[in-house]
Amino acid sequence: MNRHTTKYTIAILFAGLISFSSCQKDFLDRKPLQLISEETLWQDPKLIELSLNEFYNFQNTGFATAYLPATNTDDLQVIGAEESKISGYLTGNFLVETFPQRNLWKDSYGQIRKMNYFIERAATAPVLSEQQRKEFVAQARFCRAFVYFQLFSNFKDVPLVLKAQLIDEAQDKPLKMNHNEGISFISTELDLAAETLPAAYPTAEIGRITSAAAQAFKSRVLLWAASPLNNVSNDLSAWQKAAESAKKVMDANAFSLQADYNDPFLKKNVLIKPEVILEYRYNGQKSEKQHGYDKNNSPAGYGGRGVNGPTQELVNEYEMKNGKLYNETGSGYDPANPYAGRDPRFEKSILFNTAPFKGRPVETFTKGKDMPTTNASPTGFYTRKFIAEDFDYNKDPNTTSSSNWVILRYAEILLNYAEAQNEFSGPDGTVYQAINDIRKRAKMPELPTGLSQEEMRVKIRHERRIELAFEDQIRYNDLRRWKLATALLNKSVNGVTITKAVNGTFTYAPKIAGGRVFTEKNYWLPIPLVEIGVNPNLKPQNPGW
Repeated sequence: MNRHTTKYTIAILFAGLISFSSCQKDFLDRKPLQLISEETLWQDPKLIELSLNEFYNFQNTGFATAYLPATNTDDLQVIGAEESKISGYLTGNFLVETFPQRNLWKDSYGQIRKMNYFIERAATAPVLSEQQRKEFVAQARFCRAFVYFQLFSNFKDVPLVLKAQLIDEAQDKPLKMNHNEGISFISTELDLAAETLPAAYPTAEIGRITSAAAQAFKSRVLLWAASPLNNVSNDLSAWQKAAESAKKVMDANAFSLQADYNDPFLKKNVLIKPEVILEYRYNGQKSEKQHGYDKNNSPAGYGGRGVNGPTQELVNEYEMKNGKLYNETGSGYDPANPYAGRDPRFEKSILFNTAPFKGRPVETFTKGKDMPTTNASPTGFYTRKFIAEDFDYNKDPNTTSSSNWVILRYAEILLNYAEAQNEFSGPDGTVYQAINDIRKRAKMPELPTGLSQEEMRVKIRHERRIELAFEDQIRYNDLRRWKLATALLNKSVNGVTITKAVNGTFTYAPKIAGGRVFTEKNYWLPIPLVEIGVNPNLKPQNPGW
């Protein structure tokens, strides 16, 4: 928490590029304005509305850095030049300066302070109509709940500060709220937001939080709360609540799966993408909101940097097109041609040796075009998901990518429902339907009938890993909430060395691509020591730190 006395002056900042549905020209696509006085702001409904937009700018985007969030899991391994930036994750030392989340506490409470102030002022501002007041406050409450979920899900127990303060809240030395009560607060806030927010907005306002978006995010929150990390006694009512929350979104018919797996990530210049619920938006305009994902992740032979390399562990999880894993009897897997005949999501997510890309086959064999002598893919694979293949990042070095970072989409809601319902009552027909809808879109066969609850659990967890690969912090938080991180993130990750013979055939040899350390203490982040120094009520520190 910032320890400086401050007087409130509000910057009018346009997130420009955050949206909770898709459109290219909406209320956020404007240039930033200069600072204006607080007195002027609260006399003008339009300026109040614009100040609210700042809160949309504090959402997750995996495109902010060259490495993706999933590099802290067993799905990706970064090139050597990037490893030092995430060494805190790789070594399990979350206290080092290189730990990516080192400012999460400070930044979150700085944003919460602004949100609290806005909520109090907007709730009583006489210049606002009753409808404006309700909608503005509801949007701010959603954004505050979103930030609080980042805090509670990472630090476990944290202070809940809900009043506007002109000086740092640490000086009040607030007590921590326990995790379960914090999640209950977030859930209630999302309910209140959902009750007040509209189902849709006029075209010029598309991108603001809707009632369905608030309910959808609640689905993620309640699934987290019901999982083994937090629901130690396996209280089935927690799973029931999570299932009901996701089902409510499904029954509202506000979102749907798009025709192609890549559509939510790569379709541009459309007003609405029906699968996208939350996303951080980029407009691709020079000197505004851009990112370098396409260049950062294309292989070296295409002028890219190839930062994030999918692991062999992830590759092995992609089924064959007949629904069997590569090592299952009857799969049809050919060791001499290991990437043929896989789940179609494989070739849409991963660049492998011989994959067609930008007019030629990828070459990840030793001395191939895409395996340079320095900073080659450590795994023998490159990421393809999120890359717009027709975007030429070499044509103009000043023009970078404009694809949006998807935070939450409808496929996750279906997966959330399937998991929660299976844990609550077993694999009934609705569980099968949710998973099979996703598999049907991917052109994969339906799940076999007659699965036990445990067998269905394995299938659902597998489907989450494939369908949601590289998205947000999903894999990392899944392994945490399932209490599997100490087993799966506490060992090396692997890749492949490929050799090309003179006759053009390839041989494949396994190799270690990188290491991971994750012990019991890593399930929760340490509370920053400087914050404990200011506020002793933040003790005790999280276990192990």
